[in-house]
Amino acid sequence: MPRRTIHRRRRAQGGCLSFAIGTLAVAALALVVAIMVTNRLRPSGDNVAAPGPTPTGGSYVDVNNLPVEDNQLVLTAGDLFSDGDNSVPVLTPSPSPTPEPTPTPEPTFNPDDPYALVRPQPMGEGYLPIFTKANTEERKIAITLDECSGATITGRFVQLAVENEAKLTLFPTGENVMKEGMGDLLVKCFYQMGFEIENRCYSTLCKLYQLNDTMMAGEIWKQAIAVSYVLGAKYQPHFLRTYGRAGENDLRTHMYIAQQGYKGIAGWTYNGSLMEEGRVGNNLAPGNIYYFKSNEADLERMELLMREAKLQGFEMVTLNELFGYEQNEYETTANVLAEDMPELEDHNIPYYFMKTGDCTWAANLLQRRLTQLGYLPEGSADGVYGSGTAAALSAFQAKLGVGYAATGAADVPTQERLFADDAPTVDD
Repeated sequence: MPRRTIHRRRRAQGGCLSFAIGTLAVAALALVVAIMVTNRLRPSGDNVAAPGPTPTGGSYVDVNNLPVEDNQLVLTAGDLFSDGDNSVPVLTPSPSPTPEPTPTPEPTFNPDDPYALVRPQPMGEGYLPIFTKANTEERKIAITLDECSGATITGRFVQLAVENEAKLTLFPTGENVMKEGMGDLLVKCFYQMGFEIENRCYSTLCKLYQLNDTMMAGEIWKQAIAVSYVLGAKYQPHFLRTYGRAGENDLRTHMYIAQQGYKGIAGWTYNGSLMEEGRVGNNLAPGNIYYFKSNEADLERMELLMREAKLQGFEMVTLNELFGYEQNEYETTANVLAEDMPELEDHNIPYYFMKTGDCTWAANLLQRRLTQLGYLPEGSADGVYGSGTAAALSAFQAKLGVGYAATGAADVPTQERLFADDAPTVDD
């Protein structure tokens, strides 16, 4: 059974990718400017814990004493990859067979890793786990804060956690990490309070499954570099959270973050933004993960949750603590600005049955191929397998004749024919 080839390194070629990788050193230096040029507005003293000692093991950036420049540089994905080319060729399948899926074995108790039964299992080969809830009876929960839109509002969430003896897991976007005062706050959260900082991509509205390989890697890598820079250390995230949880099952994203040493994708059990005031206590259970955004309404909801959690005897811990991982590693002597962006390694994504609502790069490629053959209009590829894509695929199946029912289902035989050299166009 053939495969769809998704990515091949092209070291011998110039063009978009070579230019982009070649400019990363400049982009990394631009991070210095982007942080140095903003006047650090620290949260008021009653919003955060008092400063503590410098972390041991090396020096780190004193974000309170960075010089101020006249102009501010806003670093975006478009600035990093200045040619703006997000086009991807639709490749025909290679002759290599698609392996039969290997079922994930059920976890068993391991005395050397007692948390093996607490953690979720990957959905299949090549995937990392998606962490939405811990399988535990211990009265522990994890509260996460998404986006972290500014130092002042984030500082109020931090203070609320300190008052309630809770630890937060922060998922700031890289754009927000670069805002005034955030470096100082994140230093205190990580080094002094034991909070956890994870990856929420660089751009707030980022949809990784819509981006080509280089842009996808850049969104993840840039956020990690921004966090590392403000912490003054090479910081290793353990979890990636996708925008609105869309694309959690995108195999390409799993492959890239696995390559970078992540533990998995972070989801949540309950969206705190949707909690009703009188029902907060009903949503408490061991192992739950709660999602909040950094706004006034969610600050009030989080306060209700923390108060009820304390009354019911729950410990509010980080994701690492909930799932039995060590604190995120960091090297205080590393020069993060000298690093090049790691490329996505050579890989193949096998055909698989796509479900309605899937948000994946594979769905994006399927849409591009349908566009190429005339079944979808130009610009339709958004990576979401929905009713329009199913209708276009049904029209393609009708062209295939005997043996192919026009169901609109993206099954493996249909995809093999779609990517074949002799696939019929809409005009055939």
